[in-house]
Amino acid sequence: MLVRARRWACFATFLLVETVVLIGCSSPTTPTPPPPTPDPPSISCPSAVTQISPTGQPQTVRYGGSTTTNGVAPVTVSCTPASGSTFPLGTSTVTCAATDARQRTASCSFPVVLQMPARIGATRFLAFGDSITLGEDGNDPTLAARPSGVDDRAFPTIVLFGQQYPTVLEQSLAARYTTQTIFVANAAQRGEFASDPSTVARFVNLLGQTQAQVALLMEGTNDVFDGTPSKIGPAIAGLRSMVQAARLRSVRPYLATVPPMNPNGRRGRLGYTTVPLLNAEIRALAGSEGATLVDVNQAFAGNVALISADGLHPNADGFALIAKTFFDRIVATLETSPPTWRALRLSE
Repeated sequence: MLVRARRWACFATFLLVETVVLIGCSSPTTPTPPPPTPDPPSISCPSAVTQISPTGQPQTVRYGGSTTTNGVAPVTVSCTPASGSTFPLGTSTVTCAATDARQRTASCSFPVVLQMPARIGATRFLAFGDSITLGEDGNDPTLAARPSGVDDRAFPTIVLFGQQYPTVLEQSLAARYTTQTIFVANAAQRGEFASDPSTVARFVNLLGQTQAQVALLMEGTNDVFDGTPSKIGPAIAGLRSMVQAARLRSVRPYLATVPPMNPNGRRGRLGYTTVPLLNAEIRALAGSEGATLVDVNQAFAGNVALISADGLHPNADGFALIAKTFFDRIVATLETSPPTWRALRLSE
């Protein structure tokens, strides 16, 4: 009798003469593998939060939610301090934790920075100039009906109250420096010439009256109104006297170029060619006298759509641009860094 067995089978084969008999055997039971263990939870925190306290005091801060992955549901998340809590000045750390049904945890953290409001090194400003500083409306509907050659200064002035550049500037500064009282005096006089000695005298007198810390000078448009280049020199001399008078009294001078004129307007057709010549001298004057240059003309970039129909006075959008140009220079040169958290704690 011959017997042949296969190692991988559960059957033995017996060969007896010509008869093949198959005898079966039971296979061993294969155990069911256990389910895979779920990964523990993971958590991602929101981005860091930086907020300015308008009052310089602790403030409520709200932040975004955390995100979780993996873990056995339900996965709960808690953050300390919670969103909407009152945070102190400086940097605080928020820690968030995720816990799943098997009490496995994961955590992350992020900073919440509550800053002191910005501060500025001067709060009293004197805006000195002519009818542009005054805010005169060059879209006066009576202009077209006036006879040619008539002096427009003899007619009543229409002013865009609330839209003059000193008013807009004061509002912008007050919104940024919330813990300080900002004052911008509009000391404009319609029809004024920078070359007139009485202009310098008026400026000096106002420096004392307003107790200004900063003088914002934008004069010279009337000097070149008729397109006569020879009037530029006397205008620059007058501006130089005002800059020097301000510095002598420890008032910081900011000297502005004047806006462009539109030759298609009644008041701009003569002076528009002399404005660039005047502004070149104003830029040089600011450099030689150490005044802070406010390049209003450059900000206009030749856009006469910002000039009223008379060709000389800016419209409301033009006044807003002048205010922004002064604002940007003031922030860049006078803003002081808020105290660090460490310095704040040491001073308490």
